[in-house]
Amino acid sequence: MKRLLSLKFASRLLVAAGSILLLVWAVQMAMAAQSLRGHLAQAEALAGDPTGGDVAAACDLARDLRADVVTLRRGAGGLARLAPALGWLPGVGGDLRAAPHLLAVADGLTEAGQIGCDALAPTLATLAGGDVSLPTATSALAAHQPDLVQALAAVERAHTAWAAVDPATLSPWLAGKVSILDRGLPLLRAGLAAATLAPDLLGLDAPRTYLLLALNEDEERAVGGYITGVGEVRVTGGQIAALTFNDSYAVDDFSLPYPDAPEPLRRYMDIDLWVFRDSNWSPDFPTVARRAIDLYRPGYPVTIDGVVALDQIALQALVEALEPLDVAGVDEPVTGETVVAVMRQAWAPENGDFSSDWWAQRKSFLGDIAAAAWERVQTGQVDWLALARTLRWLLDEKHLLVYAQQPQAASILADLGWDGALRPAMGDYLAVFDTNVGYNRASARVQRALDYRVDLALPTPQATLTLVYTHTSTADTPCIHHVYYAPVYEQMMDTCYWDYVRVYVPQGSTLLDATRIPVPGESLLSGEDDSGAVTVLPAEEGPWLTFGALGLLPTATTHTRRFVYTLPDAVVAWAGETGTYTLRVQKQAGSVRDPLTVRVRLPAGAALVASTPEPAAVEEGWIVYQLALATDVDIHLRFRR
Repeated sequence: MKRLLSLKFASRLLVAAGSILLLVWAVQMAMAAQSLRGHLAQAEALAGDPTGGDVAAACDLARDLRADVVTLRRGAGGLARLAPALGWLPGVGGDLRAAPHLLAVADGLTEAGQIGCDALAPTLATLAGGDVSLPTATSALAAHQPDLVQALAAVERAHTAWAAVDPATLSPWLAGKVSILDRGLPLLRAGLAAATLAPDLLGLDAPRTYLLLALNEDEERAVGGYITGVGEVRVTGGQIAALTFNDSYAVDDFSLPYPDAPEPLRRYMDIDLWVFRDSNWSPDFPTVARRAIDLYRPGYPVTIDGVVALDQIALQALVEALEPLDVAGVDEPVTGETVVAVMRQAWAPENGDFSSDWWAQRKSFLGDIAAAAWERVQTGQVDWLALARTLRWLLDEKHLLVYAQQPQAASILADLGWDGALRPAMGDYLAVFDTNVGYNRASARVQRALDYRVDLALPTPQATLTLVYTHTSTADTPCIHHVYYAPVYEQMMDTCYWDYVRVYVPQGSTLLDATRIPVPGESLLSGEDDSGAVTVLPAEEGPWLTFGALGLLPTATTHTRRFVYTLPDAVVAWAGETGTYTLRVQKQAGSVRDPLTVRVRLPAGAALVASTPEPAAVEEGWIVYQLALATDVDIHLRFRR
């Protein structure tokens, strides 16, 4: 009996002890969770105003978050692994299924944050103050390569864990909190990977040479605009060892053979040889960059490690981030607001005299502005955070394009969509590329709008693409197709727009009908009438079909062009009774937020389950999206029948 009482007493003691331990554990977890919640609120505030705090405070916060996550993972890791078994619970089931993955994401990110702060806090603080030169920053990155590699590995773990989470299954509250991961994780991966590559790319171990292409979107090309100038930048030890800038004509060497120009350039612009300044015929920038490297013939042997292209919008934004700039030959400091006007004024011939001296010097201003900007970067007199924000915006919206020969760097750029490449999609695909073949700057006066309608209720999916072009110039200018220079730059905008348009659609599509815009021979260099017939050809760059056609848009007029075609059945993927339609619309580099309307009609009897992004409306069975092509657009629709 005594023994039984002793066992009872002992068991009660164990239960009591266990309850106390459970209570202590619960209190610890609650305290850790409360601490984490407070630190996350601070992190959200910091993310909303990244320039408002100092680096030391941000790094203290990163270490606090790391301590919170370590405590939670040690104490709740086992429960997190069991949480998916409760995924059936309404409302929070998706959160519970994602719990172990989200904890792994937090673990990887906070580990990377702590490592980065421990290794680079002094350099980051100096950068935030705008007092560090590029060579100093490059040397700091080189000195901390092991730490950066370790931080990158932690972020890779977080990325892998996040890939296992379906955000559509999360509760709205949690989905809103973690939505930043879709964009933030790739950026963080890219930033750390770039930091590990920067010493090599900036010539710390061996000199590197890059081409800088100046694109003029006023004379539109498939990538950005006409290649008006080219810079050659030689970098050693994080510093520019040499910088030259030339007119794009200056690198031709006709003692060497050139390939034939693309057929539309030969037909509409009377261009026989494919020379450097016409490298960007393809809308795929890696293809353009490789072609530019091949056609770059400066008269001496050179190995090119990468190509950077920027248009006038990028030039303005970068000058604004670095202003004011003291540019050779310009009396007043140059700012983002004045740079384009100053550049056009520098281009204009004095007294309208188109002399050989004018021809030789008409684009020298580009080299002067590049030298002034780089000197500012080299000396470290820069708001680095503002410059980083500007660079990201320009890369996202394809006003700045980067191609790297180094495979790892090329992979990073491709992952972020910063290499300007055409990107195949799993379902439907659309890209429209206009090329000004008129030897003028009329593109600056032309506005373009896209309307894309997809009917999935038909036996074979059918698409209708409508393009509306409006010439905003009111000048009464005859459509004379010739090569000429006006004494005032803007006069070359107020003329007719000769446009060769290419539409990229999925392979397996069939063109049913297309608008023809005939062009009379009297308005073409060749003197021969063009019927406006559409050519249908496989794309050289990937799994697409292209529709190509010439059009002529006089000043103060509007043209509407329409393509009707069937789509392959594979644009809809079925899993039982659940269907998925995806669409990728790629932006033409250099264009500015073309209005885009997308309308989709679901298969007969199907009901919409989910849509990303949210549609603007549902009208008579059509799901409608009102968007702007600031960046590439991806639309995902899920439905059931």
